[in-house]
Amino acid sequence: MKGVILSELVRFVELQFSPAVADAMITKSKVASEGAYTGVGNYPHVEALALIGTLAEMTGQEVPILAESYGFWLSRRFVEIYPEMFAGYVDIRTFLNDVDSKMHKEVRKLYEDAKTPSVIAEIDGEVLNVAYSSHRPFADVAFGLIRGYIAYFGEDMVVERDAGDPGPHTARFVVRRIDRAADGTA
Repeated sequence: MKGVILSELVRFVELQFSPAVADAMITKSKVASEGAYTGVGNYPHVEALALIGTLAEMTGQEVPILAESYGFWLSRRFVEIYPEMFAGYVDIRTFLNDVDSKMHKEVRKLYEDAKTPSVIAEIDGEVLNVAYSSHRPFADVAFGLIRGYIAYFGEDMVVERDAGDPGPHTARFVVRRIDRAADGTA
C-alpha cells in the first residue's frame, strides 16, 4: 500500500492522541519499517493493521471504531493534500459516483503498482448505494471516509452500513438524506 496512508495514520495518532502515543504504537507494533514511511513508498498493508491493533490495545478502543475514526479524519487530509481531486464537486453523490472511474484511475496512472479498492456508487433516486471491495480489510476506514466526505460537502445526509456485510474486505453502504420530519427535528 502507498505510504501516504501509513504516514497519515501516524499523523492521525500524533494529533488525536499524542506524539508519545504514536511512538509507543510504532515501537510496540514492531512493524518492519519502524514507522519510517514516505508518501510514495510501498509498504505491506499488514503494517497498518498492526499499528491500529496496537493502538486499540493501548487505548482500550475497538479496532473498527479507531479505523472508522481514522477514515473520517483522513477524508479531510485528502481534501488538503489532493484539492484537485475535489475540484468541481459540490455534493457527495457525484463525488462518490466518480471515485472509481476518475480518482482511482488517476492514482493508477501515477502509480502503476497501486492496487486501489473498488468503490462502485449507484444513484437510485435520492439514495446512493456504495459497494466497497478490496484485497485489504479496510471497510471500516471506507465507512469513515464516506462519513467524512458527507461532512466536507456539508450534506444533510447519513451513511448506513449494511449489517449483513460479509467481512472487512467488502461492504455495502447506503447514503441518504436525513428525514427531519421523521426524527422530529424539522
